[in-house]
Amino acid sequence: MADLSIIPNGAVLIRNGIVDEIGPARRVENLAGARDAREIDAAGRVVMPAFVDADMALVRPASTDNSPMDECRALRLMSRRKAEARAAALAAEWARYGCATVGAYTPCATDMKNIGKVLGVYRALKFRPLRIRPIFSPGAEDPDALTSRWLPSVLRNKQAAILELRVEEFPEPVLRHVANTAAELGYAIRLRSAASPDPAALQFALSAGAIAIVGPNDRQRAFISPLADAGCVRVIPAAEAFDNSANAAADMRKAIGEGAAIAIASSHRAREASSFNMQFLLHLAVDRLGLTPEEAIVATTWNAACALRLSHVTGSIEPGRSADLLLMEVPDYRDLAQRAGHHDASLVMLAGNAIFEASGKPPARRNAWD
Repeated sequence: MADLSIIPNGAVLIRNGIVDEIGPARRVENLAGARDAREIDAAGRVVMPAFVDADMALVRPASTDNSPMDECRALRLMSRRKAEARAAALAAEWARYGCATVGAYTPCATDMKNIGKVLGVYRALKFRPLRIRPIFSPGAEDPDALTSRWLPSVLRNKQAAILELRVEEFPEPVLRHVANTAAELGYAIRLRSAASPDPAALQFALSAGAIAIVGPNDRQRAFISPLADAGCVRVIPAAEAFDNSANAAADMRKAIGEGAAIAIASSHRAREASSFNMQFLLHLAVDRLGLTPEEAIVATTWNAACALRLSHVTGSIEPGRSADLLLMEVPDYRDLAQRAGHHDASLVMLAGNAIFEASGKPPARRNAWD
């Protein structure tokens, strides 16, 4: 899906946080529902779906040079109140850079008490200000307890509905058993691979009905179409993609040409260099990976929403979808990918509510969104 369905001089009518109508401004403004609407003048600017970051972590201890094990201990010692405060500050930064929805996994948490703390923070911060899609990403230390106790508990308590399995950590029979148990309970499955997934991992993703694979792109052409047909999105962490862009660009171009659904994610980690400016990632996707501006926008909106099983809610501007919108201070959407280091969002909306608004902008006026 790389057709952006551009509407020049268009308008969006929002009712109760949901997109009610879209189309040419002249038609939308004459609708009965637009007569008493509040108007936000977007003339000469771009209105687009809010960014979706399909892979990030809101809860991490302070960045240190310690080992991952020390990081786990630091998270265990961190109070729930401090974890919420740190996560809230990070969420506000994501909103500032145009992101309204995130897929937040549970890093550093190797025991269920720690994982429960992280998932509890995600639930407490939902819509404050972001839509958070919690991702349960346990370790493989105790697979029996995971399948018999924790999978049912997390789902029953509505803490997460996506289970992420790191393919390098689980022996293949255990990986299959955990995935099958989770799917029977109603979880959506996604896989994470530190390296380019090998044929065995890709075959497992296909048989498990995985909604996404997080990891570097691969050259296994035989799996591209079957995985795309099954609705599996390839979530490419920014660091893995752009650090090896010379080789990744050709592979990415071939994959997209064969129908792969690509999402570009920040995969923000506190201990590594990464950016949560999704517009900058959009620029890198075009500049280094050879995506078109249209493909890059789809990779940071619609495909990312599909990777979180949220495409019925967000990722596009359509009647019935949540009004998650950006007002970008550029005259043409193709300019966004040319402005490295900029973030041009002057207004970020989640379900019709402003979660970030740049200072010094003219106040909203009455009537429809033009």
